[in-house]
Amino acid sequence: MVEYLPRSAWNARPPNGGPGNLTVSRVQGAVIHWPGTGSTKVIHTKAAVASALRGWQDYHMDSRGWSDIAYQVAVDQAGRAWTLRGLRTQSGANGDNDVNERYGAVLLVLVTGEQPTAAMKATTRAVIADFRKIYPRGTAIRPHSAVRPEPTDCPGDPARAAIARGDFTPGHTPGHPEDDMTPAQMQELKNFIEARTQAYALWVHKQLRRDLTAVAKAYTLDIKNYERQTDAADAARAAAAVWATAPKSLQTDGTPATPEPTPAPDPNTDPPLPAADLDPFPPVDTTPDDTAPASTTPASTTPASTAADDTAPASAAPDGTATAAATPDAAAPGGAVSGVNP
Repeated sequence: MVEYLPRSAWNARPPNGGPGNLTVSRVQGAVIHWPGTGSTKVIHTKAAVASALRGWQDYHMDSRGWSDIAYQVAVDQAGRAWTLRGLRTQSGANGDNDVNERYGAVLLVLVTGEQPTAAMKATTRAVIADFRKIYPRGTAIRPHSAVRPEPTDCPGDPARAAIARGDFTPGHTPGHPEDDMTPAQMQELKNFIEARTQAYALWVHKQLRRDLTAVAKAYTLDIKNYERQTDAADAARAAAAVWATAPKSLQTDGTPATPEPTPAPDPNTDPPLPAADLDPFPPVDTTPDDTAPASTTPASTTPASTAADDTAPASAAPDGTATAAATPDAAAPGGAVSGVNP
C-alpha cells in the first residue's frame, strides 16, 4: 500500500477553483510526465522535492493561469508519493480538456537523461494500481508524448523506455538488474557484449576451420582407400576373367588336362583357308633343290663361227652317266630350249 504525502508536506497553496472530479466511465488510463526543466541537477532529497513542487505550482497558477499544479500525484527517486491534485481530481497536464478527461497524470521527478530508480518504479506501479481501483477501465499507461496533440519530449527517453518495458505496470517484476543502469553503464555493457561476441565468433571460425580441415583430410584418405580397394577388386576381376579364358590344361593344378577333341567341321560353313592360299601374289621359292636334274647353261650369244666349240661337253650326272647339255636356240619361238638344232 502506498503512503501518500499530503499537500501540506510540500506547503502547497490552496487551489483556485478547479475542473472537478474525473468521470469514472470515461477514464482510459494514466499518462506519465516529467518536469521537463532541461536541468541535469538531480532532485532527490525530500526538501528538494518539496521546494520543486512549490515552484512548479507557482508557475502553473501564476504564469499559466491554471487553478493548481497540473498533476494528480508525483513520485520521486526515493519512492515517495506526493499528493498534488489527488487521483480523483481531473488534471490539467495532458494537453487539452478531452485528453484530461480521459487520462490521469502522474509526475516522475526526473531531470534530463536520468534513469528511474527501482524505488520510483515500484511506487509508480502501486500508484497506478490504486488508480485502476478507482477507474477499472483506465488500464492504459501512456507517455505524455503519445497523447498530447502537439509534439513533446515528455517524459524523456528513459521513462519512455521504462513504459515500453512494462516497468510501471502493476504486477510487473523487473527481471534484469540492468533496467536501473545509467546510459554510461548501458554503453559499457554494450561494448562488452560486442567484444565478447566478436571473440566468440573468431573462436567459432577457428574451431570450424580446424574441424573442417580434419574432415577434409579424413574424406581424402577414405577416397584414396576406396580407390585402392576398387583398383584391387578390378584387377582381381580382370585376372579371373583372363584365367577363365585360359586353356583347360592351364586351369588344372599342374596336371596336364586331356586334350580337347577337335570339333567336326560344319558342312554349312566354308573351311578356313590359310592366309598364304588367299594371297594372289605368293612369294617364289628360290631355294636350290638338291634333287633337281642337270643344270642348264645359257647359250652363248657369240656367233657359231667364232665359238671355240659349238657343242657343249657332257656334264657329269650324280649317277655317273653323261647327258647332253641343252643350249638355247636363237630361232626357237618364245625362247624355248631344245636339245638339237632343227
